[in-house]
Amino acid sequence: MSGKRYLLDTNAIIQLLLGNPVLLAIVAEADFLATSVICKLEFLSYSKLDETSRVAFLEFLSRIIVYDVANADAALARETVKMRMTCSLKLPDAIIAATALVNDCEIVTNDAHFQKQSRVAVKTYALT
Repeated sequence: MSGKRYLLDTNAIIQLLLGNPVLLAIVAEADFLATSVICKLEFLSYSKLDETSRVAFLEFLSRIIVYDVANADAALARETVKMRMTCSLKLPDAIIAATALVNDCEIVTNDAHFQKQSRVAVKTYALT
């Protein structure tokens, strides 16, 4: 992995937008930030999302890469299936892990289920 390349999970984005100092430090040291379209959909579909948070989130997304799930992306499909079959990750998490893998990123998350796999580095953080 060249430089600090991070793919932020939904919970990491939430904590970042809440001003979690650990997440702020992680982002400050990053050479590259991204997320998955899965995280975008998870965040925006939260039933209690207020307009201020929605606007802040969309502004944040405009400043980072959001990886899509494309039918033509054979590597992403292959790795998603492997993650799902070998690690028993739920499909959205398998897509997130595979996205990090094929794009040479470390997952930033507070979800322990990403520890079920060993193919992608996982950076965890403390909640404030």
